[in-house]
Amino acid sequence: MSLRRRMVLLSAAAVALAVVLSAFACYIAVESSMRNRLDHQLKAVGDTVAAVARHAPTLSGRRKHFGFPGHLPSARLEAGGDAAAFSAAGVVYKSPEDHTAFPLTSRDLAVARGTAPAYFRNGTLGSTDVRIYVTPAGPARAVIIEQSLTALQSTLHDLVAILTVIVLTGIALAGLLGLLVARAAAVPVHVLRRAAEHVGSTGDLSRRIETVGDDDLGRLSASFNTMLAALEESHRAQRQLIGDASHELRTPVASLRTNLEVLLRNPDLDLVERAPLLEDLIEQSAEIGALIEDLLESARSADESGAPEPLRLDELVSSEIERCAARHPNIYFDRQLEPYVVAGRETRLSRAVVNLLDNAVKWSPPAAAVEVTLADGELSVRDHGPGFSADDLPHVFDRFYRSPIARSVPGSGLGLSIVRKVVSEHGGTVRARNAPDGGAVLTLALPQAFADEDVGVALTVHA
Repeated sequence: MSLRRRMVLLSAAAVALAVVLSAFACYIAVESSMRNRLDHQLKAVGDTVAAVARHAPTLSGRRKHFGFPGHLPSARLEAGGDAAAFSAAGVVYKSPEDHTAFPLTSRDLAVARGTAPAYFRNGTLGSTDVRIYVTPAGPARAVIIEQSLTALQSTLHDLVAILTVIVLTGIALAGLLGLLVARAAAVPVHVLRRAAEHVGSTGDLSRRIETVGDDDLGRLSASFNTMLAALEESHRAQRQLIGDASHELRTPVASLRTNLEVLLRNPDLDLVERAPLLEDLIEQSAEIGALIEDLLESARSADESGAPEPLRLDELVSSEIERCAARHPNIYFDRQLEPYVVAGRETRLSRAVVNLLDNAVKWSPPAAAVEVTLADGELSVRDHGPGFSADDLPHVFDRFYRSPIARSVPGSGLGLSIVRKVVSEHGGTVRARNAPDGGAVLTLALPQAFADEDVGVALTVHA
């Protein structure tokens, strides 16, 4: 079933239920009001007749008409109500001209005996439904009042007919209005469906949906546009990654192919001439391997490295400095590390720290110092190289960005972009600047996980 049809049926059903309940409540209210009004009239007339009967002499004998002075007063009820008196023995007194039958019940006789209170009941005279009121009228006597329910039933029957017409008309109008509302409400849904079909058939992610209002459908359209924008950006980044990766791989692959072709064409090449070619092959292979590893790291999501856990950032940095110092014995590391605990993924943070250290080593002059400082949650790595140019500073952490001077040294341009990606995953920030007395300073800041009273004092180590 389509959304529009469901909306029409649901709206029509809701309105129909409301109309039926309203009609039912109206009928109950009118019927109750009319019956209360009739009972009030019966009681008023019954009390009047009972007052006259109370002043009559004591009933005696088995005569049908016994000696009340005068006649019973007229019932004065709508539709010809009738009144009569009767004794506790069941003898009925009524006006001589009144030919109405007054069947008595055991409860009626109990009212005459004074053992039961006045009450109302429904009865039947022939084929006519009547409302009956019985009330005491002195010692061993009572009064009975009968009123036909024909007029009340006729009025209620007319009311049922009118309410039925109203209910049917309301349901029809609800269906019509539901159809109109469903058409208007389904328009944004159809727009979303057509947009999704367009993207699925053409792959065009640049299409956007016009949002109108701030209701649920408007927010849905805005969310759809946000999703399309994110997909478009992801698609653009994917194309750029493929283009940049192919560009970076083109040079080492071409060099590998050239060296291999030279070796293939010259199988008897002298060892002295062969050695540089083989060394170049190893170097280019290592460069390709490093580039592939950086590409994988750049594309890896945070969820693939497990859940965050409390880590001593100072211990992690110290451990990575030891490894880097072992790889570069001619570089001096000056580290000042304050204890600091973060919630992070160890493998990811280690990779970010390694990339910062490798970048500093790459630009440090021989026998120069690399200064590593961890204070107030900020890790700073400073080298004493040429620093960044003003044009390079805004793009230091961009993927595959390499300044003109950086193109003469090994590297893929992915190291610092991985640093920014990892730090962003951990809710931190990165920045780059030049030191006043020369060299570049790269800083990352990470939020603290919790206070640890047992962390200890700051570490100051030289390697």
